[in-house]
Amino acid sequence: MKGIMKPITVMGSAAFLGVMLAIGLGLVPFFYLADPTVFEDWFATYFVFLLPAVFITSVPAFVGSITLMRRSPKGSQERRKWRNTLLGLISVYAITTAVHLPLNIAFWSRDLSDEAIITNLGFWTAAHVLRIAGGGFAAYSAFQASQLTKQPLE
Repeated sequence: MKGIMKPITVMGSAAFLGVMLAIGLGLVPFFYLADPTVFEDWFATYFVFLLPAVFITSVPAFVGSITLMRRSPKGSQERRKWRNTLLGLISVYAITTAVHLPLNIAFWSRDLSDEAIITNLGFWTAAHVLRIAGGGFAAYSAFQASQLTKQPLE
């Protein structure tokens, strides 16, 4: 198990970034181009199918970053990089909890006016850019950590 944790964490972080990019670059343009009612119907029906990809990529990265951080020597550069991976993932989870979860529930309710849909979609998109940044930071930090040996800083 010891030798597999780094690749799982790096691949999970990178795959999670890929999911965030796919949502941002693939779906957000559709969200803006579709009529608000069409968007709301699509979102309420299909967005839930993206959740398994989020969980299957982010959970191994999250668990792996915690495990590898704890296994790394205190004060080491490797430990800092695994901590940064964890912080990147936590930032995405925090943004998701504070912004996306309430907005997703509002979209799923199908009770919003067209104006409210457009306004909320703007907030949703702006926050998603931050999630992409957090996912990118996590993936980059995981890759950097995987390249280091367990030597304390001088």
